[in-house]
Amino acid sequence: MSSSPTTKPNGGLTYSHIQNMAQKRFHNKSSTPMKDKVTVITGSAGGIGSELSTVIYNLGGTVIALDRDQQGLEKLQEKLEASNSNTGAFIPMIAQHEDLNSVSNVAEEILKEFPKVDVLINNAGLTYRDTTLLSSHGNDLSFTVNYLSHFLLTEKLAKALSNAHGRIVHITSTYHWQVDGSELIPVNGRGPMAYEGQKEYQSSKHVERAYGNSKLAQIWHCRTTNIENVNSVCACPTWASTGIGGEDARDFLQKYAFPVADCGPGISSSLNAILKSDDELKGALNGGDCFVANSRILEYILGRNTILAGDFVTNVLGWRDTITDIAGMVLLFGQKRTYSDFIIQKTSPQSNDVGKMKKLREWSLKEVAQWL
Repeated sequence: MSSSPTTKPNGGLTYSHIQNMAQKRFHNKSSTPMKDKVTVITGSAGGIGSELSTVIYNLGGTVIALDRDQQGLEKLQEKLEASNSNTGAFIPMIAQHEDLNSVSNVAEEILKEFPKVDVLINNAGLTYRDTTLLSSHGNDLSFTVNYLSHFLLTEKLAKALSNAHGRIVHITSTYHWQVDGSELIPVNGRGPMAYEGQKEYQSSKHVERAYGNSKLAQIWHCRTTNIENVNSVCACPTWASTGIGGEDARDFLQKYAFPVADCGPGISSSLNAILKSDDELKGALNGGDCFVANSRILEYILGRNTILAGDFVTNVLGWRDTITDIAGMVLLFGQKRTYSDFIIQKTSPQSNDVGKMKKLREWSLKEVAQWL
């Protein structure tokens, strides 16, 4: 791919372009356009969260970095404070996203010091490889960390976000195409099947669908958030070189996935979601039917193929899981060929099911009520 004023030769946004976007977004023409702006980032100790923390710090912003990995946060803080820029502020906070008590307590700490939060980035996430795991409350770990903990954090910080006319950015995934949302709806007086910790109440494909379910829930969260003066947007990093797949997959992803370091293409969509104007984000904002993406190959293999999301493939043939996995591999090995700086891309038809997303929101509010 040829380089452009916004793109580096190997893909990813140039820092000068990122700085220019921030200057326009925050109406500040200085070299530190995010000075006095507060950003809360979950999963900050590594991967996408660490790189976003670095960029925002270099833009002069105050970064409130949440993660369970204390050592990782300390290393990031040392790196930032030893850098030549030293323009922002970095505030590490330990947050166990599998424990909603921890998330609530951290939110209270933030609110005591910061009556305004300009950006909330719901980034922390995990995926299963061969077995399901449980949260501190005995429910599904992936659903709790990837979705419900962020739902709670967003509700807790709602007033501070409203005060700042803030923006919420959800780091989601193409893998939401794998599921139709049926496992996200409360059944028989219980919670969603995707949230269940007891095997007798889980789907037979609970482990395989855990990540996709949590990411569709995250998209629904984005589209049902209704906080005065606040906009919400989803971003898809596609396959990014992070540790989300565990150490055994790290080398593989480093070879084939989008790099995230040094403003690599793996964080382009996230940076655009944070820094583009409302007008530019269009259908990716709030109740729209899109997310911010970074590769057009998805449009070729999924985005224009609503057959995949149809009832015949999903429920009659039962092929949706398999087809999505195949598409995911095609995406991994082909995404670099169709990288683009900034794409507004359609999400699955089920991501726009207003009835189901409202039911999930109603259940979620009841589930976290004791912490609000």
